[in-house]
Amino acid sequence: MSADSSPGPAVTPDTKGFLRHAPVQERGRRRVQQLLDAAAQVIAESGVDNATTNAVAARAETSVGVLYKFFPNKQAIVEALALRYIEEIEQLLSRQEQAGIADWPIAHAVTWLVHAIMDFHREHPAYQHVYRAVRGSSGEQAILLLDPAKGVIDHLLALRASAVAAERREWHAITAVEAAHALAIQACALPPEGAERMMEEATILLTRYLTPDYAPDQSPAS
Repeated sequence: MSADSSPGPAVTPDTKGFLRHAPVQERGRRRVQQLLDAAAQVIAESGVDNATTNAVAARAETSVGVLYKFFPNKQAIVEALALRYIEEIEQLLSRQEQAGIADWPIAHAVTWLVHAIMDFHREHPAYQHVYRAVRGSSGEQAILLLDPAKGVIDHLLALRASAVAAERREWHAITAVEAAHALAIQACALPPEGAERMMEEATILLTRYLTPDYAPDQSPAS
């Protein structure tokens, strides 16, 4: 599996919430991103449980003391990585909203969503490990990290069918995101033919699930 070495977004006020010391100079901000890049590489190779702060510091070519200057522990690194990924997914979905996805036939919109999530997992091999770790956390802050992407999907569903009750729509968004992520993780472990079939089945599943409320006049995928 290839390492995730793509540069992440600059430190935002939310990201700073995971830092022991928020850098004010560009050099410090670059160091934080280098540490997160290194953490993504280590986690992609060995998973969250087996990743250590010593390994992350070594991969970033710095001392563990420098790492602890910014991050109090491994959990803070994992949560900061989760936030980075969620922000990237939010940006991806927001760009697609501008492209008019809310007006697409439901099957086309779901197909795009399933493939986009699958591609994201492939391009960021640490993501599935980070997602599982944060998803399984009992910490309120960690759980809240997963809400933004669901919020974007909720918004897109509201654009399609504003008459659907907010609570019902929220559960639809939660279910769609959780199902898409879970199936994408499974697809990543399959050979190419199996992964493609899994994405097809995920598209059918979510299209049939969402069609009654968000495209009642369209026939669901068969």
